[in-house]
Amino acid sequence: MLGILLALASALFWATNDVFNKKSLLKGYGENFVLWIRFPVGALILTPLGGAYWDLNLTVLWTTFIWLPLEVVASVLFIKGIKLAPLSLGVPFFAFMPMFSALFGIPLLGEFIDLKGWLGITLILVGSFMITGGSPGSFFRANRGSLYMILSALLFGFNVVLGKFVIVESNPFFFSWYYCVAMTLGLIPLVGFKELLRKENYMNPLNLPMGVLFSLGMVTYSWAMVYTYASYVASVERVAIILDVLYGKVFFGERIRKGSFLGSVLMVTGAVMLGA
Repeated sequence: MLGILLALASALFWATNDVFNKKSLLKGYGENFVLWIRFPVGALILTPLGGAYWDLNLTVLWTTFIWLPLEVVASVLFIKGIKLAPLSLGVPFFAFMPMFSALFGIPLLGEFIDLKGWLGITLILVGSFMITGGSPGSFFRANRGSLYMILSALLFGFNVVLGKFVIVESNPFFFSWYYCVAMTLGLIPLVGFKELLRKENYMNPLNLPMGVLFSLGMVTYSWAMVYTYASYVASVERVAIILDVLYGKVFFGERIRKGSFLGSVLMVTGAVMLGA
């Protein structure tokens, strides 16, 4: 039960963080810098935890060379999705992540999908079809950000499986700090030194809450992994999708079509079924 509650807390923190991401992008800040700034801020906030629970072992080191490149690319695709699509149309497609995790679990972990899991996958596909209005081709041409979300979900889906292994071999508190440090360094080539040295980028008052919310989400997400299955965490965490759809309406005045909302609910339901 504690693992589920921690996963729900993570969903709340990260969904709220998406609002600050979107607001920063609309204010004209570069997407790669908006993506990057959460990690150094988060690393600073989590430094006491990283020091107190230090566990830099060989497993943490060698797996970094696998998950870090994938995580960098997935994060870039995610922030592009936030930028190019309304929250209510882009974020729901992140519900594909637990589906991809379940599919990767077959060859990598020998975890086969039962009938309920296949029904969950079906609901995700039906929900996504409802959001596109029955015309995926024209929808993705008009909402390219939603396609970026699917590609991001694919890469994150693989890393969820690997991340569980690393956290168990280390601990959630050290890994949360280590993850922020690794992503800070890994994203520097994409952000570029010109953007990193631009003083105006650090004047954004939303930088601090983005770092705080992300680091809180990271700790609760990693901690949840210790208490329950990775598929459960990934599934419960998709509650953030419903929050993002509502946030899109409240904070950005996005019009939520009935089909889009029902489709989002179906996708979240399917994601939860995959982990139940």
